Amino acid sequence: MNDFLFLLGGGALAGLVSGLLGIGGAVILIPYVLYVVPSFLSRTFTPFEATQISMFQVFFASVAGYVTHRPQLLLPVKTLLAWGGAALLGSAIGGTLSGHLPGKEILVLYLAEILLALFLLHRKPRPAEQTPDRLAWRRTFGAPVLMGGIGLVSGLLGIGGGFLYYPVMTGLLGYNARVAVGSSLGIMIPMAFSGMIAKTLSSGSFPDGTFPVAIGALAGSIAGARLHRGLTPAKIRWGQTLLLVATFARILASLL
Repeated sequence: MNDFLFLLGGGALAGLVSGLLGIGGAVILIPYVLYVVPSFLSRTFTPFEATQISMFQVFFASVAGYVTHRPQLLLPVKTLLAWGGAALLGSAIGGTLSGHLPGKEILVLYLAEILLALFLLHRKPRPAEQTPDRLAWRRTFGAPVLMGGIGLVSGLLGIGGGFLYYPVMTGLLGYNARVAVGSSLGIMIPMAFSGMIAKTLSSGSFPDGTFPVAIGALAGSIAGARLHRGLTPAKIRWGQTLLLVATFARILASLL
């Protein structure tokens, strides 16, 4: 029972952050499963098991968060499916190429991705970039390329990279914060689903902690999406910034 509740809490925490800020939550759950769980329980997980569990968490949190955010969205479902499909294609290509990159280079690439996200979060677009014609061109032709690029890097890294969707949607595509958070979760659904299936087929089973984490992610994401309604764009931006800086510091420390 202690194991169940502890893993339920981890899934709920990751799901809460997903619904609140529009990120996948793996950045929270994977360290929790690998480092926090063994510190308090006798149960340990391998890195593969941790990433497999995180795929279930991201999928259930993304679905629950997207459905809860849906009344605030302005984007049609077919647009999100197209962007999600582009990200999925990029992820497949990245996954194929990832075997040719050493582990250290993958971590350096992850650090670069975090720096790009931080830059986009705090970049103030010039008025000339926000004209209706430019935004329409970017959203029609540029967005699929951008989503495919995020998927490519995610496939190379072997981890979601969902923290880039929100900065790209607000910083480059000109969407407001509320649309960007819910849409980011919607874009992640196809990638999380495919990753969940692929890892389960590869392992042939579910890790013990999958069920409580998935249930926690569902509940946490719904709660986070509802709490999100009280956040300003600045609070969302700084919430993501704190998470990204903490992740950057942890990865950098592992390289030194």
